[in-house]
Formats: sequence, C-alpha cells, structure tokens
Amino acid sequence: MTVHWMRYLVGDAGHVQRTYLAVLTASEYQLDNMRAMCEIYLKKYGSLTTEGTRKRGLLNSEWRSAEPHFSFAREMDLLDGRHIERWGVSFGAGRAFLTSWRQDERPVELLLYQYLTYDRTFTIPFLTALLEADYDFGRGTFVGLDRYAAGVWEEIWSVHARELQDREPKIPSAKEVKPRTLLHHAAARVRFLNRIEGLGLNIEKLRKVVALFQGTEETAEMPDDSFFRIKAALHSVSPSPFGGDDLLSATGSALSVLQRGGFASARGLFLLINQRAGRGKALEWRRFAEYVRSGGLFSVSSSFRRDDFLVGLQRQVKAVG
Repeated sequence: MTVHWMRYLVGDAGHVQRTYLAVLTASEYQLDNMRAMCEIYLKKYGSLTTEGTRKRGLLNSEWRSAEPHFSFAREMDLLDGRHIERWGVSFGAGRAFLTSWRQDERPVELLLYQYLTYDRTFTIPFLTALLEADYDFGRGTFVGLDRYAAGVWEEIWSVHARELQDREPKIPSAKEVKPRTLLHHAAARVRFLNRIEGLGLNIEKLRKVVALFQGTEETAEMPDDSFFRIKAALHSVSPSPFGGDDLLSATGSALSVLQRGGFASARGLFLLINQRAGRGKALEWRRFAEYVRSGGLFSVSSSFRRDDFLVGLQRQVKAVG
C-alpha cells in the first residue's frame, strides 16, 4: 500500500491561475532561491492576480504570498522540487501543462490527473465525508472544513503510521496537527476541486470522481484507464480508445511541441495527448508506453525518473503531425 498525500498546502493554494503563473515564472527564471522566485512572480505577474473590485489579488503583497502557488505546483509535480532541489518546470507534467494552458479553457483533465496521482489517499475519503454530510459547497467560507479533514487525518495515520513517520518533510500526526493546518489542507482541496478559481467541479462531478476512483486510494500507480474515468466523471461520456493512425498523429504532434534536444518525456506526451483529445477519446498509459517502444517509429531512452522514459522521433516519421 502506498500513501498519496500532498503535504505542503498553505494560504490560498489551489488557485489554478496563480499556480499557472508560478509554473510560468519557473519556466523563465530557474532559480534555487524561493524568495527570489516569489519576488519575480509578484513583480512580473502580480497585476494579473486581481479579480475585480475589492479583490486586489497579490498586488503589493509580501513575497511569501506567492509561495503557496509554487508549493502547490511542486506537490502536483508541475515543478521539479518533488524530485530534485530546483524550482524549474518538470520535463513531463510541467511542460505539458504550460503547453496546454488556455486562459479561457484550463486543462482540467490534465490537472485532475496530476492531483489524484499525488493526493488520492487523502482526497477520496475527504470528499466522501463531505458528500455524506451533505456539506454546502456553495457557502462563501471554509468554516467547518477542518473537522472533516481531522477525521481523514486520523484515519490515514491509524493505518500508515510507520510509513508517515519516515517521511520528509514530516507530516504531523493526528495528535500533533493544529486546527490551522487542517483548515489550510481542507480549504486548498475544496478551492482546487470545486471553486471557480480552481477546476469548478460541481457536486455531481465530484460524486462521480469519488465513485470512479474509489478503491484506488492506496494503489502504487494510478489506474491504467484513469483518463477514461476522468472524462466519464467530468463529461458523462464513454471515451473511445485511440486507433493506430490517430495515435501516431497525436504522438507526433505532441512530440513536436514538447521535445527538447530531440526527446520529450513519455509522461508529458501521455498527458498532453489525453488533454488535447477532448472528451470523446482517451489513452491508457500502458498502451501508450508499449506503442512508442514497440513500433519502430520512435526512439526511446532512459530518464532519471523511474516512472518515466524519453521519446524521440525516428527520421522516417519526422513529418507526422
């Protein structure tokens, strides 16, 4: 059993546009210093965080006001800090996210996949508790969310205490965690999943996400058909699998925009293909990995990450896409 639990959620984490601006900043300025990254973020993009009258966003804020968005992006593996100590864009998910970003149409499927990849142990029981209690997601505040988070916190610790004790940075135990921390964790998840500044998923969609991912909370990997489940939950459809010609074209097109030095992350390609496919099509990870490795149309190489590999185009198919 594996625990998938995002650990560092503070402030207004979960705000999707501000998360995007953090990733964009990291793509332009690869620094090791968090304060310097936050100061650049606020100076260059602070004006874009305003949300109308009386909502000044992060204008004239201290540098730490930007930190929650870098940390949230790192927890979702959009930034490299989850695997190495550098605030750069991750070669896989981060580059796919930036490529698929549209101000008027956010990459919801891609973001939900990344979120569940790293938080389903906490999110599934947390949403289940809220839905069973008929929690009012429409209220304007996050009052009361901390007690639901406390119940999930205690449940996970009771089952996974040995593993959690060895984690760095340490997650406080159910006896150690403070109400403020519980509220930050609960509010960030509701903000990201349900609020308009996040993914904006309504109660019906949240119920479907919970139902379709129930039982995956502690599996080592995401289900192979995760994007089929995500699109079924969000759009009430049964996506079709890719045909051979369609997959060749989609892979070549994604590779043309994601590659650096002739190679792209297989994980990044997988995410971008599924996001671009719309609600009617989806691709399993295993099928994609076997396809690019076995067809002779693509070259593959090892990655420093055990859960990924690199993909390049052979000469004879460079015109695809």
